[in-house]
Amino acid sequence: MLAAFLYMASALDDAQRALLAAVPTARHDGVPLAAAIAAFERGLAEAADRMPAWRAAETATLHAECSAALIAARAEVERLRLEPGRLTFEALNGRIGDALHPLEAFADAEQALRRAGS
Repeated sequence: MLAAFLYMASALDDAQRALLAAVPTARHDGVPLAAAIAAFERGLAEAADRMPAWRAAETATLHAECSAALIAARAEVERLRLEPGRLTFEALNGRIGDALHPLEAFADAEQALRRAGS
């Protein structure tokens, strides 16, 4: 079960990194927000496609929480896509944080799966 979860989580990790790439740094302007959002959404879709592999009776609650987290993340990134105008650095960080926050459910699920010895 844990191996299937980690396989799914690798797509999620890639998605999160893709969205974070839109944040400018001192050395990099950041990728265009539209490209980062598109890559994030592709990663979420890939993770969603991999979700059934770790669903079982003993993981039903965790699975449901993670499924809800994917839906919430998609909704937040859609709100980000529809933001009018160019966002300030602080606003961009906040909106990206809003999109990533629901995905903390996956970290909680991973810890629970590890504790259960799956």
